[in-house]
Amino acid sequence: MSESVPFPEVVRPYALSPLPQDCFYVEPEDPAAAGDGGVCITESSDPYDTYLYRARRIVHQGRTAFQNVVIADTYNYGPALFLDGAIQSSSEDEALYHEMLVQPAMLLHPQPRDVLIIGGGEGATLREVLVHATVRSATMVDIDGELVELCREHLPQWHRGAFDDPRVRLVIDDGRQFVAKDDGFYDVVVIDVVDLLDNGPAQALYTVEFYQLLRQRLRPEGIVVVQGLEFSFLDDKPHTAVVRTLRTMFPEVHSYHAFIPSFLSAWGFIIASDWFAATDLQPEHFDRIIESRLGAQWLDHLTGDTLKSAFTHDKWTRFLLSQLGPILQDGVPFVPPPDIEELDETMLRFPVDPTARL
Repeated sequence: MSESVPFPEVVRPYALSPLPQDCFYVEPEDPAAAGDGGVCITESSDPYDTYLYRARRIVHQGRTAFQNVVIADTYNYGPALFLDGAIQSSSEDEALYHEMLVQPAMLLHPQPRDVLIIGGGEGATLREVLVHATVRSATMVDIDGELVELCREHLPQWHRGAFDDPRVRLVIDDGRQFVAKDDGFYDVVVIDVVDLLDNGPAQALYTVEFYQLLRQRLRPEGIVVVQGLEFSFLDDKPHTAVVRTLRTMFPEVHSYHAFIPSFLSAWGFIIASDWFAATDLQPEHFDRIIESRLGAQWLDHLTGDTLKSAFTHDKWTRFLLSQLGPILQDGVPFVPPPDIEELDETMLRFPVDPTARL
């Protein structure tokens, strides 16, 4: 066994801030110590650009009955899960993703008792649900039992024992089929499935027909939250299609977003209900709810101000969200709308004339 090499002592001409009791300083790893070459995982979800994640080692590589699975210890993001060549989560920022996905709906609901999770194989979505004392049952439905077991074994920092909580019912089944035959009722539903609108099997969890089934399983004041795929003014078409589809079933549908570093992009989330309007969100009130239900220590990222800003979109993104376009339906291929190009001739002259009209 090779001996570990201690970090060289670093002398800094400044004082470091004192840290909370549960934090400590660690010197960053010297990139030169990694040497040249090494193991790289290819992110192939983009049709044009290829991204590489460099890893210390591959923890697991194989194929389940449904998908290719790679679990790797990456340099920049720590342990990370890749499915079919696309990163799903990493230890360095999974808390940000899962807090943004789960906690707005859970904290906005006055008393979430019974929760349904579709997907969420790592167990982190389940973890974020179970921290609420009001929850008496959490049903998690994932089609890939092999993946769930791999995550239980190799990614314990994600689930933190959540699968063993007595309130949990783990169902290995197709999420669409489960909802169609289920007779339970839920206060919050979290859809955390793969982000593919490629006219494949996963698309059945994004259609009008699926949301019709899901609505029948909601109690009054129920909330649905959907992981909303990549979402920015440069990558909006799948997200806005899901938004339009949810609006056929719910009067209040709102997009919010966060930049997830390991995803290399901004990520969207969509919350749908009969009653919650994002414009009514009061950050101070939301912070009081966090304090009363979860205390000051559990959340790493989410605050009232964070959530309020997440619902705020730039001018062009608001325009894109307002456009007509496809609604996702069973048996109908998703055909994205054409790109929109802008030519604003008033901007070609300086200074700008504020009274000019197109």
